[in-house]
Amino acid sequence: MAKTRFMRLALLLALVGALHGLLYVPFVENHIQTDSWTYTAAGEAILDGRYTTRLQASSYYLHPVGFFDHTGRRLAEAELNLPERQAFRPPGYPLFLAALGGGEGERSENAVLLAQALLFGIGVWLLALTVRRWWGPTPALGAAALYAVDPYSKHYVTLVLSEGLATFVALATAYAFTRAWQERSLAWWAASGALASSLTLVRAVFVFVIPLLVLAALVRRPRLATAGAVAAAAAALLVPWLVWTASVTGKPALASWGEGYNFLLAAHGEGLGRTQTEVSEDPAFLRDYESVRHLAPPTEELRADPEAHPRYMARADAELRDIAWSRYGDRLTDEPGRVVGEFLYRSFFLWNAHEDWFQPDGVALVLLRLIDAVVLALAAFGAVLAIARGGAARGVAIGLLAYTVVIGTHHVEARFAMPARGLALAFAAFGVLWLASRASAGRRLTT
Repeated sequence: MAKTRFMRLALLLALVGALHGLLYVPFVENHIQTDSWTYTAAGEAILDGRYTTRLQASSYYLHPVGFFDHTGRRLAEAELNLPERQAFRPPGYPLFLAALGGGEGERSENAVLLAQALLFGIGVWLLALTVRRWWGPTPALGAAALYAVDPYSKHYVTLVLSEGLATFVALATAYAFTRAWQERSLAWWAASGALASSLTLVRAVFVFVIPLLVLAALVRRPRLATAGAVAAAAAALLVPWLVWTASVTGKPALASWGEGYNFLLAAHGEGLGRTQTEVSEDPAFLRDYESVRHLAPPTEELRADPEAHPRYMARADAELRDIAWSRYGDRLTDEPGRVVGEFLYRSFFLWNAHEDWFQPDGVALVLLRLIDAVVLALAAFGAVLAIARGGAARGVAIGLLAYTVVIGTHHVEARFAMPARGLALAFAAFGVLWLASRASAGRRLTT
């Protein structure tokens, strides 16, 4: 296929993907979700030249009781407007919102949704360019087409949440890594490190990509130079944030809250037939969850010190992480089969995209489950083929496997897979084309 024709088709698919995302915007009643105000508050703070928000910005509302922080501690009315140096949300998505007016108000909100649709379209284009370098133009266009028409990946075009930006940066990282691997270019290795760091500053869980890139660089000559380029570029973006959080919470952290709580949910048995809600209502879980509230600062300290609350959140989350390790250890000793089964189910659930959006009843729901299972099986098959073939695609496949393991040991939601969905669909498309080629070859042999 001629390069010019390929580029035209890739750009056409990118346009389809962007317009497909915009298609859903009028049908989504509320583009601001529960987590959105934590991002918009941080975005507004950046516009004001600081990174300090109201304490209410890192809380959730329970109707009709009131506002609670993420440790479940109810906030007094007098505490809601107290200043808090922000360490809960890394600055990646808030900076994106700030560039578009902060994300609050109709004009800024519309600008954010339009920008997210454009980024999705560019992501489709980047996916096509990346996969073409892996396997050629036909798999590349197949992957891009599948991604462009996939409805679930468009959910976050319509919401003021970080998944849309994370999706774009994840695809850009995969593209830069592919160029770096194939061209042995220090500039592309540095770009991949910078993009992986940017991805971490959008969603902290992706920090694992940085050491994977360093390891990949160490097997390409010149080893020390390529690994150094990745590490230096990543550090240039990530270290300032770690210095900031160290000054706020007392130690470097990607986020003051989240990992320990999610780890505790999994340690207490989230899995098949035991949802997050059921676990969170279990007395054993509640005892562990509530055990950290003795660390909470009084209102007077919150009023006097804008770092008191983020320090409390960071200490509480660290204690929950330690408790979760202990619970995991006990259960692995007493019931290892069940713990492994829960992990496998959570890893499977992660890639069930239909769980993230509209849930029909009856036969339609069964069909959606079947489609997700088939897509997952094809993606897994395509990833195995990619690992066997080697090259940059092997590195990305290993990255997706590592992400599944990381998330699978914690609380899981289907939305967590959305930033990686385009890459997963690329492996699924490759699996389909490989099977089709073998079937075609078999038919020719029998005729």
